[in-house]
Amino acid sequence: MTAHLFLVVPLLTLALAQPAVAATPPLPVMSGAVAGPGLMYPDPPIAVVAGAVQVEVFPYITEEFFVSGTANSASYTTRIIIRRPRDPKQASGTVVAEALHAGGRSLIFEWSRVSILTRNHVFVEIVHSPGNINLLKTFNAGRYTTLNIAQGQTNEILAQVGLLIKSRPGVLAEYPVRQITLMGTSASSGTVRNYLPAHAELRMANGGPIFDGFLLTSTNGNTPLPIVDVPMVQMPTQTEVHTHAEAGIAYRRPDSDAPGNRFRLYEVAGMPHNNSRDSRGFVGDPCTLPVTDFPAGAFTALGLNHLIEWIAGGKTPPHAPYIEVDQNTANDGSHLTLDELGNAKGGVRNVWVDVPIASYGVFGKGKTTAQDRLCLLAGTEVPLPEATLKKLYRNKAEYQSKIDARLRELVAGGWFLQEYTDLVRKDVQATTIP
Repeated sequence: MTAHLFLVVPLLTLALAQPAVAATPPLPVMSGAVAGPGLMYPDPPIAVVAGAVQVEVFPYITEEFFVSGTANSASYTTRIIIRRPRDPKQASGTVVAEALHAGGRSLIFEWSRVSILTRNHVFVEIVHSPGNINLLKTFNAGRYTTLNIAQGQTNEILAQVGLLIKSRPGVLAEYPVRQITLMGTSASSGTVRNYLPAHAELRMANGGPIFDGFLLTSTNGNTPLPIVDVPMVQMPTQTEVHTHAEAGIAYRRPDSDAPGNRFRLYEVAGMPHNNSRDSRGFVGDPCTLPVTDFPAGAFTALGLNHLIEWIAGGKTPPHAPYIEVDQNTANDGSHLTLDELGNAKGGVRNVWVDVPIASYGVFGKGKTTAQDRLCLLAGTEVPLPEATLKKLYRNKAEYQSKIDARLRELVAGGWFLQEYTDLVRKDVQATTIP
């Protein structure tokens, strides 16, 4: 895959990004595992369709804990969830932390659960805002009555929980913790973005970073992410590219391998803002166009894996081109550059757009006004006409052969994870080629 612009940022810019004053936040206190009363929020813990891979098939322990401390000169008590391999010896040494989404779920974990659990990472969900707390108390006031977060405490809470996890408290005492990442998507990508300036100020006692890398997906806004001194991967989806294409995409920041500015931008062709493939919200066909089964989770997992390998093993991730933009709707109705089958050119490539049986778009529309927002964030998947499929593939065997060949190339090139290849092959088996 060809590289787009590569830049070593001037030393002056990097110098400005360094902390003027850094301090180590106080270490909070973690409770024992919370047993009740009533159910743990949310219910169900992972909201995926019945046919999707379930968390329960992995040898993991999931427990809830309360964390208390002082942030921004006021006390707080929050909730974290820790998912860890049953056998500490199997743990990878990486802790993947996620800021809870405003909608009440750790979406990247839900989407990327197969990879995170296959690779034996410890996962930590962090409740970080008054809005998060309100969701928990509304669900089960008795269980969560002691929880309290005030406005202005979010960044310190995130840092303190990261510091706590690195101290390997309680249930993590026997687990290796060599690095910890922080991630967020859509609204929670905003939480992580807001934390990035604090990253320079809230540090370990030795001056090192609390979080060793950041992943932001489905990123809101059209401004570049700030420079930080640890690896960072940004993954805007085709939805974000489409959103800003007409006015001009200002969020794009050149890739860099500079020690104080390790950064990758991955725009995935065909990937929607929301992972509609596994979501229960799309059962019953609520949208006017077919909802995509593009596996957004396989690509958030790809970005996360590149980030972890960069941190843990110093493996430099590959570069990807941007999704192409022509700002010309006269030729195909889109400000993006589309191929003859209606799929975006450029970006991180995949079998869905390279060996297509459909046109993969974004911004669906609901069958009712109430369903509009749900469908807006999903992708669309319009099957190619039968005549087009016949021109592309003589039969299903040829289609399968082309998928297999492209899949091997993508896995070898670092653009698709081995743990999702069975998903692709199952999709192929279920496909009808005339």
